[in-house]
Amino acid sequence: MIKQNAKKTYVLDTNILMVTPKALFGFKENNVVITGTTLQELDHHKNDVGERGFNTRETIRLLDDLRKKGNLLKGVELFSGGRLILEPNCISKNLPQGYSLDVPDNRIISSVIGMAESNKYDKPIILVTNDVSMRINASVCGVTVQGYRNEMIEDNEVYKGKREYPIADSKIDKLYELKKIKASDKANFIENEYVVLKSKKNPQKSAVALYREGYLILIRDKYLAGYGGIIGRNATQRMFMHALMTPPEITPLVLGIGPAGTGKTLLAISCALSQTYTNSKEKRYDQILITRANVLTEEYGYLPGTLEEKINPLLNSFMDNMHTIFSGRQKDAASANEQIKYLMDSGIVKAEAIGYMRGRSLTHTYLIVDEAQNLTVNQALEIVTRAGEGTKVVFLGDPNQIDARYLDKRSNGLVFTAEKMKNDPLCAQLVFEEDEAQRSPLCVSASKKMSI
Repeated sequence: MIKQNAKKTYVLDTNILMVTPKALFGFKENNVVITGTTLQELDHHKNDVGERGFNTRETIRLLDDLRKKGNLLKGVELFSGGRLILEPNCISKNLPQGYSLDVPDNRIISSVIGMAESNKYDKPIILVTNDVSMRINASVCGVTVQGYRNEMIEDNEVYKGKREYPIADSKIDKLYELKKIKASDKANFIENEYVVLKSKKNPQKSAVALYREGYLILIRDKYLAGYGGIIGRNATQRMFMHALMTPPEITPLVLGIGPAGTGKTLLAISCALSQTYTNSKEKRYDQILITRANVLTEEYGYLPGTLEEKINPLLNSFMDNMHTIFSGRQKDAASANEQIKYLMDSGIVKAEAIGYMRGRSLTHTYLIVDEAQNLTVNQALEIVTRAGEGTKVVFLGDPNQIDARYLDKRSNGLVFTAEKMKNDPLCAQLVFEEDEAQRSPLCVSASKKMSI
């Protein structure tokens, strides 16, 4: 009998371990079970390129270390307080008609059913998978199923990084005079939250401030301009530019969250250039490193050409925005192309694949990560921890536009980072609203009339 008075038994699907190897230790005092099918799938994917292959090999190494501690078939103690058990043979025949055991997902589901039919394991027995299709199929087969919750953010009210707050006229006058005033404890501001202070009596009277270390600091957001004279067109854009312009010693991590068309990428590049591509005292960085989280990044090794040729198609949005910045009001395309070529050839601006960030230490670098909603939690952590002295990390993305197979709007690296770094003095984040998108009349009309 494998019962060890554990409260529950969790069976891990292969995709959990291929994204988060340390999920083996994420279930406290409960049993953790890996089926024979999952072991075979891990072996099949151990030579995959990129993040998936690395995580698979890391999982296999962890399992090998645990194997040395005892008999995995009988169960091995985990430092988390639970036990890891390998279950190679427990296959049930009680699958609904049409569910073939030739399909690996069905074999894992069948194993969970077989474990529930036996008296060998503590109950309830729960299948853990981030594959939404598998969760549906498991439910159809009567299996209790859930996603890996340790990397999921609850559906609480989204922190926007900004708010309006009513205040007395005299307080606004004092803020303009002293540039900084003590914040009310009753306001419960979040560290690095931007606050639009509105007069209680005069709607036309206001000020923009940043909350930091118990104080409201005056922000002259209307005077901010990035490279090429780019300015914010609304309050959120101006606040975002302030965060992007803040020295990395104060705010090394900035998150811009919201739909396409809100100017996140344009502002990030413009602010990066203004602090890198300059000889003035505002020069803070030696290089701008741009990358993009995309489901295709795992397949770079199979594409023809050099690494630069492989990732260039994924960076078109960056190039389009740089072209906008450099072409200016004169729309001088030739001059813009010449300057962009110089920036790339000289190494002032570099493009990098997400998979090549591991193990690096970036100093005096302005790192922009686009489509960050397609990052896993591990990838997000890997990128943030690459930031060395004088480096700023900027995540851009829309949690409602996820392409990665095993991620959703509650379990991706962008929202996880936003939630965990909320109220951290080293992180600023702004959420852009749908109505803040700068769209053409055709785009607005089509969105209304062609939506299903």
